[in-house]
Amino acid sequence: MNDKLQESAQYLKCCSDLETEAFKLYETFSKKINQPESCFVLGFAYDSLKCSKIIQGLLDYVEAPESEKPNVKKNFAELTNGVADLNKKIAKINNVDYELSCEILKELSNLEDQLTEAYSNYIQSPAIKTLVEEFSKMTANLTNFKKIFEGFMEQKQKHKENILDVLCFFETRETERLRRATPVVKYQNPNAWVLGSTLHNLNTPAQEST
Repeated sequence: MNDKLQESAQYLKCCSDLETEAFKLYETFSKKINQPESCFVLGFAYDSLKCSKIIQGLLDYVEAPESEKPNVKKNFAELTNGVADLNKKIAKINNVDYELSCEILKELSNLEDQLTEAYSNYIQSPAIKTLVEEFSKMTANLTNFKKIFEGFMEQKQKHKENILDVLCFFETRETERLRRATPVVKYQNPNAWVLGSTLHNLNTPAQEST
C-alpha cells in the first residue's frame, strides 16, 4: 500500500474508532436516564456503531494495515480518549440528575459537531480521491463515494437537533418541578449548551496529513 493510500485509510480508521467510542458513550448514558429519552439516545448509539461498521467494511476492502501514522492519529487521540474517559465516568454514576444530564448532552452535541467536521475535512481533501482510485476497480466513482460521508454528516446534524430537543424536554420538566421553588432555571438559552465543551476540539488538517 502506497503512503497516500495508507494515510487516507488511517484517517478513516481514526473516524471508525471515534464512532465506536461514541457508540459506547451513548449506550452507557441511555441506561442512566428514563424513557422515552433513553430510546432516542440508544438510537444515536446504534447509528454511530453503523457508521463504524461501514467504514471498517471500506477498510477491509483496501486491506488497511494496523500501523498508524502519527500525524494522523494525534489529531484524533485526545478527542477519542476524552470520549472514552467520559464514558467511564458516567458508568460509575448511579444517579444522573437533571443538571448532570444537561452537561452530558452538551458534550454529546459537541461530539456530533466534531464528527461532522472530521467527515467534512475528509471529503474536501485529496485523501478521498486516493481511496476512490483504489475502489475504481469495482467501478466506484467520487460522487457516489462522497455520498457515504455526506450521509454520515447529515446524520450527525440530525443527532444534534434531537439532542437539543431532549435538552428542551429536560428543561421543561425541571421548570415544572421547580416552578414554585425557584424563579430561575439553568440552561434557558439553547445556544449556550453547545459552547465551552470539555471535549477536545478536533482540528483535523486532512488536506495536510493525507
